[in-house]
Amino acid sequence: MKRLTFLLIALLVAASCNSQVTGLGPPSDPANETFAPSLGVDVAQMSKTAAGVYYKDLVVGTDTLEIKTSTDSVKVTYAGHLKDGTLFDSGVGVLLQPFALIPGFRDGMLGMREGGKRKLVIPSQLGYAGQSIKNVDGTIKIPRQSTLIFDVDLLKVYNPATPASP
Repeated sequence: MKRLTFLLIALLVAASCNSQVTGLGPPSDPANETFAPSLGVDVAQMSKTAAGVYYKDLVVGTDTLEIKTSTDSVKVTYAGHLKDGTLFDSGVGVLLQPFALIPGFRDGMLGMREGGKRKLVIPSQLGYAGQSIKNVDGTIKIPRQSTLIFDVDLLKVYNPATPASP
């Protein structure tokens, strides 16, 4: 009888599960959100990539080297904020490999030239989506479904060597 009861409970639990996470809420939509004034975000004045990242060049780089899909690595100074203005990460002179970044950060940097400064507004589905990011003490650093705002200064682009023509 205990086995039957356990089996029924297990079936009820399994039947009640779906792909929705309780309390998750929908993905963020920067076009319908309010941002802390200190961030200087106005998505109506920004460009948008095909994937959905909003960006604005604050300074257009003057160097001929730009970030491409084949770029090996980049050296940047950056600051990442939540829409309420909370700083969650920053770095100075950090060497990054674009292929290892969240999709929105990678997509938003494409086309930047050395010396450029860009503001990125990344919707949650191109950031961490339904996953929250925690600090080492277990507190939440980036809540799930968060829009991320980055200020990026591109210091150096390392493109792979172009093969010699035959």
